[in-house]
Amino acid sequence: MPLYIKIAIKYLFSLKSKALSFMTVISFIGITVGVSALLITLAVMSGFQWGLKEKLLETSPHIIIFKITGKFTEYKDLYPYFKEIKDIVDFQPFVYSQALASKGGNVKSITIRGVDPDKDKKIMMVNTKLIAGNYDDLKKPDHVLIGKDVAIALDIWVGDNFKIMSPFGRKTPLGFIPKIKKVYVAGIVDFGMYEYDSTYVQMSLKEAQKFFDMKDAVTGIQIKVKDPFKADIVKKELEKYLSYPYLVRSWMDLNKSLFQALQLEKLAMFLVIALIVLVASFNISSLLITKAREKRKDIAILKTIGADSRFILKVFLWQGLLIGITGTVVGTIIGLSVIYVADTYHLVKLNPEVYMISYLPLKISFIDISAVFISSLLICFVSSILPAYFASKELPAEVLRYE
Repeated sequence: MPLYIKIAIKYLFSLKSKALSFMTVISFIGITVGVSALLITLAVMSGFQWGLKEKLLETSPHIIIFKITGKFTEYKDLYPYFKEIKDIVDFQPFVYSQALASKGGNVKSITIRGVDPDKDKKIMMVNTKLIAGNYDDLKKPDHVLIGKDVAIALDIWVGDNFKIMSPFGRKTPLGFIPKIKKVYVAGIVDFGMYEYDSTYVQMSLKEAQKFFDMKDAVTGIQIKVKDPFKADIVKKELEKYLSYPYLVRSWMDLNKSLFQALQLEKLAMFLVIALIVLVASFNISSLLITKAREKRKDIAILKTIGADSRFILKVFLWQGLLIGITGTVVGTIIGLSVIYVADTYHLVKLNPEVYMISYLPLKISFIDISAVFISSLLICFVSSILPAYFASKELPAEVLRYE
């Protein structure tokens, strides 16, 4: 170990002055608290973003293709293009439209999704979210799946019937007559997201086309890819084959504003919480300035026996760095421990009606840990430069003149 580090450690943990020892402890605690708070905050933001992505991927297709103008009737002509792209796992046409559901005196706004029940098992896997009923009953005429909150709102259960009303009715001499259909509950699904559970109604593709008078047309085509986080790459490949009037959108495009807002909020929180470390670094500066004044005689003696200004500079720089390193390491350990416990045991519960997820996952990446670690050390290093520089400029003759 170099001599200047040994001297720095000796000065730092010197117990001659209780005030300086207390300042050392306060500086260490400030860095520790700042680093742990910064890591936990980043983990909260990253975890919330991760949780939303997981929920969105459970309930949304990876890529959707729409037709901007006219009815989408030639969707089968696009199938050969999908087979050219290896990353596409499966695809299917779908119908998606708003409607009303009623039972007795209860009325509920719903969203009807029409798909092939067998195909949907491989793509959206709604059958895995079934909490009551039989998924295969969806193949029966006039049978539907509903979200659990739709069942609560209409006060119905598996086997019960209710009426759905299409906003696309038909005109008659007597005026507009809405189309009403009586359907039976084949099963109830739980997505874990209130936005879906409170509006979701699924029926077979043919039933949906017939109900909305679409004949052979569909709303669009939904596609599942191997890696949903590479959906944008697959989207670009599809756009080579599909141009106007077709529109290709990935799940990232559909939720772009949400994730941009979360990313900006994460950056803002990083900068705000980093102020804790910055304030703690002021304690390091004041500590080193006070230490330098107390050790003027020692500095003069060191210079007299051959130590140069650079050596003294290193002694005081390392005092600040030692506080920074130990505080950062301990803060990192505490922060990661809190993150692990809170994420493993789901300590932070959330209201899914508001946040779309039932608990707050905490996730931290190696990049985030590295950014916090390096930022903390850099702040401590910068705060030590000025006091160390002033200490290195002490003149031995002036200090020892009256000794």
